Amino acid sequence: MKSIRAIKGRRHKSSPAVATKKWRDHKLTRRRIVKNKIRLAERKLRVDSKQATLSSPVGEKEKAPVPIDIEIAKKIAYEDGYRKGKYEGGEGFLTKLIPDHMILPEIPVDHVINLGYEKVRHLLKPLVDPFTVYMEMHQALNEKKPLSVVRLGDGELLALAHDKVLSPELVRKEGTFLSYSGMNIPDHKYRDQLAEAVRRATFVGIPTSRQPNFQALLYPVFRAYDIDVMKTRFTYSTVNYLLASLGYLLLLMQNRKILVVGNEAQALADVLTKRSISVTGVVSPVKGVQDIPRVLDEISTHTFDLALVAAGIPAVIISQHIAQHLGKVALDFGHLANNIAKGVESF
Repeated sequence: MKSIRAIKGRRHKSSPAVATKKWRDHKLTRRRIVKNKIRLAERKLRVDSKQATLSSPVGEKEKAPVPIDIEIAKKIAYEDGYRKGKYEGGEGFLTKLIPDHMILPEIPVDHVINLGYEKVRHLLKPLVDPFTVYMEMHQALNEKKPLSVVRLGDGELLALAHDKVLSPELVRKEGTFLSYSGMNIPDHKYRDQLAEAVRRATFVGIPTSRQPNFQALLYPVFRAYDIDVMKTRFTYSTVNYLLASLGYLLLLMQNRKILVVGNEAQALADVLTKRSISVTGVVSPVKGVQDIPRVLDEISTHTFDLALVAAGIPAVIISQHIAQHLGKVALDFGHLANNIAKGVESF
């Protein structure tokens, strides 16, 4: 009978594959142990470094915090935000168009945009200049024909966008001033009336800025209401100021009967009267869109040729109503009324 030692020895000698596998497993285990130790050491190093920055060394007094230079912090935040925003809006977008495993060397994103711009140049739509607006207003006054000039800023565009393009929550966040401008969100009734007024207006002043709450919101809003951008006669949203600064406003008002509408109507009327302008009616105040029916009833009692309407968001609806239903010329006058009343602007 074989001894146990002999059997064990033979088994060991007669199984080289088993021995090799055990050795390989042993090496793999050792590697894992080493890797884990390295990983733990690196983690400990990071923790120690972090704690070192949060606490002063043993035996030393705690150092006073380094004062933060607010202006430098602002500058860094601006530069960082600008770089990241420029990337997301330019290089980041271009990156998505470049196929995998490819690069586009030595061609900056602005050059790519310029190349693409040439392909759409033929789609450019000119804004109606202030002189043309003046001439058509002058002709409408002479011929007793209706004409309206309305203007869209971020307030009007946000009001139009709620529950159509943007959520009312986002609109309230972006347009904290909307209640001051005359509309509380949500208000679908006057939102839709606002859209209809824009659709029917003779001239629509729009911002030239392509920022998120201006032209970038204008086109989605027009699509939402099925308003044809190419058929709309766009002018500048500052057309009221341009008419005044170029002297056209005074020419329009001379020898005309003027109606002034808005919260600053009386103060504006006083200034106009001192300039020998015939103000035949003052309608004030205008307490938001909910006050539009009362305001329109009062307007209908006055005799006038040209209406200057300074009433925030309601001014768009009121101006178009004056043209469409009373056959008069109306200009969305905006904050120009306040500025003229205070002597900040002239005409």
